[in-house]
Amino acid sequence: MNLKKNQHTQKGFTLIELLITAVILGVLVSLAAPSMFSILEGRKLKGAAENLFADLIFAKTETIKRNNEVILSFGGTSPAWCYGLKEDVSCDCATSNDCSIDGIEKVVTSDSYGNTTLTAAFPGSSPEETGFEPLRGFSENSSGSFSNGTATFLNDGRKAIVMVSSLGRVRICSDTGFGGYESC
Repeated sequence: MNLKKNQHTQKGFTLIELLITAVILGVLVSLAAPSMFSILEGRKLKGAAENLFADLIFAKTETIKRNNEVILSFGGTSPAWCYGLKEDVSCDCATSNDCSIDGIEKVVTSDSYGNTTLTAAFPGSSPEETGFEPLRGFSENSSGSFSNGTATFLNDGRKAIVMVSSLGRVRICSDTGFGGYESC
């Protein structure tokens, strides 16, 4: 008797195997989605804080290079905030082409950072703005006095604070332990 003649060899996979795989993948995706959302929101917060940090350093170095103050002006209200840079005078970042250096618009808006909110606090300045003194790079408010200031970014319960000291030191810290930044 030849048994091999009647046996079938199965190729591929069955419908039941496909359905089980789809269910397992669905469970894994549903578990990973909230974590992925949290990671993306954290990256937006970190990006906003580090972008402001870089722009403040840029303003300070340009001020010293040009021997003329470059001012960073904040505008809008959270959640639709913005800030811009301009040489020698403050600017309105909500107005097109008002904030520019050498004809190049220097404006950052909340559009790139999702649900990240910004609260700026630079005493002695109205509207909120800061600049740097050209000789030594000390931080100045709009009246020309040396001053400290902070810009606080919030997103999904996390906080990053960009601090400017009266000596012109710019740093990022977090009192929520976010992003590996030092504590405020």
